[in-house]
Amino acid sequence: MDLESELRKAMAERVAGTSASPSLVADVKRRHRRRKARLHAAAGAAAASVAALALVPAYQSFRATPVGNSATARPTASVPASRPPERPPAAGLPASPPSKGRPGAGAPSEPAAHPSSGAGTEPSGPGAGGAAGALPDWITYIPGGLTATGPCRVARDAGRETTTCAWRGDTGWVEIALVKGGGLTGPRDLMRTPGVPGHTSVRGIPALTGDRPDSARQISWLARPGVGVTVTAKGSAKDRIMRIAEGVRP
Repeated sequence: MDLESELRKAMAERVAGTSASPSLVADVKRRHRRRKARLHAAAGAAAASVAALALVPAYQSFRATPVGNSATARPTASVPASRPPERPPAAGLPASPPSKGRPGAGAPSEPAAHPSSGAGTEPSGPGAGGAAGALPDWITYIPGGLTATGPCRVARDAGRETTTCAWRGDTGWVEIALVKGGGLTGPRDLMRTPGVPGHTSVRGIPALTGDRPDSARQISWLARPGVGVTVTAKGSAKDRIMRIAEGVRP
């Protein structure tokens, strides 16, 4: 007898008298299905891991894109981000006109020029007191009832420039002279009255005052170095000469 026959005989003797369980086949199939499911799950997990590892370089390249990149930071809409798009007007309401036609839009409007004295307009200076004719910007008060005799006159002589403005009325007159130039050492250089002048002050600045032979009164002072002022008044305006002087701001 050969070896194979002896093995078959031994195996037959070994299993003789044993019987298989009726559910053996079902148990074998169930275990086979479980093993197959475990193998499929393991294969799926391995595939997911491989896919995740493949996506890592792409994710890193996406994060490496700079914030200011024109390809990603450029707005997709033509409307600036800082200004929301204009809403259309409600039904029944007229659309607002473009800013080009609105007052104050575009270039700023030019300031109104100061009219010269005697222009025939209402007084523009503060405290003008109802004097007819616009006042120069450096004169802020003239008593009412007086009319400018014309534009202020400018004369130049011996290195000095004298601007003289005059107003006249039924009750008196006022004349203001603004002198600019070197050589002015004090209000005495501006006085044109006889006798000894009196001392006063205009806004805290020393001044001299005196009466002329024609009953007019004069007050003179240096507003600042090289700039002197003389105010002369007659009639009822003479009683307000100090107020007129206080209103001169050269």
